[in-house]
Amino acid sequence: MIGPIGTAEYERLTTRLGRERYLRRRPAGFGGDTDLSARIALAARADRGLSSATGTMSGTNPAITAMATNRALAALAAVGCEATAVTLLLSVPENMPEATVRDFLRAAYAASTFEDVAIAREKREDVLAHVSAFGVRADAGDSEAAPAANAAAVRASDDADVAAEWSVVMAGTAGIEGTVLLCEANRERMETKYPKHFLQKAAELPETAADADLIRAGLAAGAAAAVPGGDGGVYGALWKLGEKLRAGMEIALPDIPIAQITIEVCEVTDCDPYQIPGGGCVLFVTADPDRLLTALAGTAPQVEAAIVGRLTKDAARTLQNRGETRYLEPYRGGR
Repeated sequence: MIGPIGTAEYERLTTRLGRERYLRRRPAGFGGDTDLSARIALAARADRGLSSATGTMSGTNPAITAMATNRALAALAAVGCEATAVTLLLSVPENMPEATVRDFLRAAYAASTFEDVAIAREKREDVLAHVSAFGVRADAGDSEAAPAANAAAVRASDDADVAAEWSVVMAGTAGIEGTVLLCEANRERMETKYPKHFLQKAAELPETAADADLIRAGLAAGAAAAVPGGDGGVYGALWKLGEKLRAGMEIALPDIPIAQITIEVCEVTDCDPYQIPGGGCVLFVTADPDRLLTALAGTAPQVEAAIVGRLTKDAARTLQNRGETRYLEPYRGGR
């Protein structure tokens, strides 16, 4: 088992924590005739009220603790907050050796410094890592840290007839988390088809992942919104972006960055590479994609970034692929 956990388990976990809250605040004020720029500005103002984020992963690979940590920190950065405290709740099998537990902890500490760590032994076969990150609002006067909602706010005051075209930019490649976990879970099958030096590329994918620093750089470069990847993969992140802004979109599927190893792993495991766990990528919305791409390349040249589509005022969220059109389906994974 990899990726998202069940609703019942999540509710039991968060009840035990006693401090978790859902973060999906739906911005008010959207109407059918609301200009795209105004929608972006409204969503940015709604984000300003958030100051905590979570990341939850389950599996048998120690990397899940780092992945959960990166998810939480990226989500916090996407709403313009700097993390001040990070906590980890690790649920492990009752008979798991202490040395193995320490492997999961080492992976977590490589991603962040934790204020509090709790380990629970339960009747389970895999490990569940739940990370909570708590932050403070970045100084609004610090252009290097604060979300660049200014661009959206300025354009929201413009006449609707001259509203800018908003581009969707993706940093990082599709399915990084899922590729790493699927490759390990199916290693014997993979090794019968591909040489080990090719499969090693799966382990190297996290080095090309978008992180909180890259998100902050993108926001400082004029991006008006950012949505990190996670459960539901790239498709899930695109749907959440559309819901966040109450906007439609046209996405060019061939332009979405994806690694060849991800395609190969998904062929062997019969998975959709755009729907496997997608932490490690982030979607930006910007009126100045060239400026954003330049900033992303300067901050993390090893991370691939590309314009993948544009927002539309109507409700349709489409994927264009060599003359064919298909529609994104609602993401039903929760947070």
